Amino acid sequence: MRVPGVYQGRLLTRLLATCGNDLHGLRDRALLLVAYDSMRRRSELTSLRVEDIEWLANDGATILLRKSKTDQHGSGKWIHLSAETTHALHQWLSATKINEGLIFRGVRSSGAITDGLCESRISRIYKELARKAGLSKSVVQSISGHSMRVGRAQDLLNIGASLPQIMVKGGWAKTDTVMRYIERTRPPRIPLSD
Repeated sequence: MRVPGVYQGRLLTRLLATCGNDLHGLRDRALLLVAYDSMRRRSELTSLRVEDIEWLANDGATILLRKSKTDQHGSGKWIHLSAETTHALHQWLSATKINEGLIFRGVRSSGAITDGLCESRISRIYKELARKAGLSKSVVQSISGHSMRVGRAQDLLNIGASLPQIMVKGGWAKTDTVMRYIERTRPPRIPLSD
């Protein structure tokens, strides 16, 4: 099954619109935006730490990815975040008073914050947001934990980024993997609703 991308922001916009101002909504908004902005894998998103954020004067931030699939030695890579993403991240951390440790965490029904977030939860979060947004069953079923990553790759290609630029941004080592993701940069007209 082909993993759907963000399709020039359409899917991302619909998912963000379902995020409320409660703890779940703040976490989900920050997660969506960091995933899209950074193009990180699920395991990388769940490993990001508060101590590795550098808040910048221009309303942006950078965050150190300590280790990734293509950086097994842990040399690290600084990821730049947009002002919108930085704002969402700041709101989540402020509301939860998380000032150290893992950034993304579970939120229990009681409102208690867990110590971390299992990477398998990411696709479930995306799917739940898609259901709330009223997206079609076929779109919901095809969403995965890589949808923000894939969509950003497609969006970058559509605005003129080269394959090497996309590979560097997304941390890909093999061109064939990226090509699978961006093979159709102009996606077919898929109805987002039934």
